[in-house]
Amino acid sequence: MHSRGFTLVEMLVVMTISAILIAVAVPSFQWTIARNRVSDGTNQLLAHLEYARMEASRRGNTVSLCRTLDANLALPVCSSAATAAADGNDWAVGWVVFEKVLPNVDESNVEAGDQVIFRQQAMGTGAGARVMIHSSSPGAEFVAYQPRGAGGIIGGGQTFAIDYGTVLTPISADRAITSISLTNAARCIPIIPLGSMRVARTLAGACL
Repeated sequence: MHSRGFTLVEMLVVMTISAILIAVAVPSFQWTIARNRVSDGTNQLLAHLEYARMEASRRGNTVSLCRTLDANLALPVCSSAATAAADGNDWAVGWVVFEKVLPNVDESNVEAGDQVIFRQQAMGTGAGARVMIHSSSPGAEFVAYQPRGAGGIIGGGQTFAIDYGTVLTPISADRAITSISLTNAARCIPIIPLGSMRVARTLAGACL
């Protein structure tokens, strides 16, 4: 008994079904990637905010986080400068956590004598889709925690919006998070003046 191969009609049917399955699966796969990248970025930033808060209490000194364009420098420079691929308030370029050591008092910058206690590398700033972490604080990009009982964070509260997608152009020095339409995968970290924080979802493209 001889076996026969697939007919042209059967092959076309299989190809059509495969194309339909791929068309259905790709958006779901892209959503999974976006959700996982946002989750990773949110967890990293939240962990380091909590870490800075804890270290300020443990060390009895102010501990700050600041956005930096090169976390590997011996004396990292806190910066709100935009780059060719990142807004001036996009923390995905990296950040550092550092302890302020007297007589240094500038919480927004790493000064000689300060102790750098963590360096976060860039989360990818090239072309294509990537994580973006925009802060709601224009200008100096930092969060500073005072020792316990000294009043929480310095400079009031702010919010971070973490999302995944293609970077908006043109690049700006400070892209206000109220002007960004966040995706459903995005998460937000609002920080109140006393220093506590939480993870919030989005509604209609904005932080809740």
